[in-house]
Amino acid sequence: MLGFTALLGVGGLASEAEAKPTGPMRFCEAYPESPDCSGRLTTCETCHTSTDPAQWNAYGGALLGALGGRDFDEGIASAMLELEDLDADGDGETNLDEILVGTNPGNAESIWQPVPEVEGANPFYDLGTYDPRVALQRVMVLYCGHSASYEQRQDFAALPAEDQRDALHETLSMCLDGEYWRTLALRELADVRITPSYAVGADSDVNLSLGDGAYQQRLVLADYDWDYRLWRYIMTDDRDIRQLLTAKYHVVDDGAGGLMPVEGILDSPYETVAGGQPLPPEHRAGMITTQWFLMVNTMFSALPRTTAAQAYRSYLGMNISASEGILPVAGEPLDIDAKGVAAPACASCHSTLDPLAYAFSYYNGIGNETNLTGDYDPMRPVTAMPAWEAEQPTSMILGQPIDSVAAWGRVASESLYFRQAMGRMFFEHALGGPAGPAELDDLAQVVETIPADGHSANRIIHRIIDTEAFGAP
Repeated sequence: MLGFTALLGVGGLASEAEAKPTGPMRFCEAYPESPDCSGRLTTCETCHTSTDPAQWNAYGGALLGALGGRDFDEGIASAMLELEDLDADGDGETNLDEILVGTNPGNAESIWQPVPEVEGANPFYDLGTYDPRVALQRVMVLYCGHSASYEQRQDFAALPAEDQRDALHETLSMCLDGEYWRTLALRELADVRITPSYAVGADSDVNLSLGDGAYQQRLVLADYDWDYRLWRYIMTDDRDIRQLLTAKYHVVDDGAGGLMPVEGILDSPYETVAGGQPLPPEHRAGMITTQWFLMVNTMFSALPRTTAAQAYRSYLGMNISASEGILPVAGEPLDIDAKGVAAPACASCHSTLDPLAYAFSYYNGIGNETNLTGDYDPMRPVTAMPAWEAEQPTSMILGQPIDSVAAWGRVASESLYFRQAMGRMFFEHALGGPAGPAELDDLAQVVETIPADGHSANRIIHRIIDTEAFGAP
């Protein structure tokens, strides 16, 4: 959550102030050109040093004063406008300049000194400009898994400058078709989203007691290899990455070192009730409805908040536990499972999280022989939550009402947040860390071109290697 603050009290006196969850939306309405609203994600640090308890940096404190007791949502735009020409943190840059360049107007240590342009400098090899030799080395290490050989570097350097970019893209295409990228590097990018657990997954060697001295030789609650194969398949060969949240198929090895999609319900190869894909295709939504994803996140939860939060974080880039992506739904939270989430300290986040989670309530977590792990059960919410039938909760994502997880995935996959999350993932992988002020324009341009490039992971990466950030010495 962007930590803009509201002044609560009587007669304009500050009797209580708190972080406001609508801050990101209001900020991006005022400054859509800010890097925090195009390539990066708006965070609490814009105004806060802490949100619980609420504490403000210099810019947040100045906004608090500028609001002067007015309603936050009605007054914040004019309050920000009033402060644009001021320098809240005293670092020599106006608040507006910092917002537009991507540094923090409330933190004097958040500054950027761009490399000065030198008249007559070599556009390829001068400090601060694109160096194709650097880019070649990065392409080889990142996407082929090894450094360029001496001969490769020599041949590349011998090319005319105008041909070196084409050679870079040819090399990248070769790497993206290679075994390292397809089988190892892409898998590692998926780790944080799949979160494999070897004790209960495809590689489990844990014995499960069946009683009377009998044991099942492997405890497999679900098989995450389905997830990795689906991820790798969608992320290669110019396929549409929106299928990460919309795919109705799964993927198997084709027997020749490749991958191929398969339709329908897929049985488990293990001596257990889990490990396959029992979910009917009409209830699937790519990576967020695999048996593994539902098992490891939902487990025994009636209202699968963790499942929704993991999907939101993994594919829209917003971590609700860090107050990111808070878009409150009127009348929420209902506290439909009587967990106390309507308490003041919880209500802000749960007014977003619970509507995100309602649609996932129809899917089993850890199941049994009757209710299979990861399967769809239209009666599950009513059975698990007595208040469900009376309340008839409405699922919501990004301000849109939805009636299923399939719709959840469609809305999410078409959003700017999804493009930002995917663009940022590949960009940060290429740079080895988060983009700084010098790289934010490049990141924003990469995100902006994703639809025109057919939502292809390969084309995103081809865009990235052309950026100044990638070729910087």
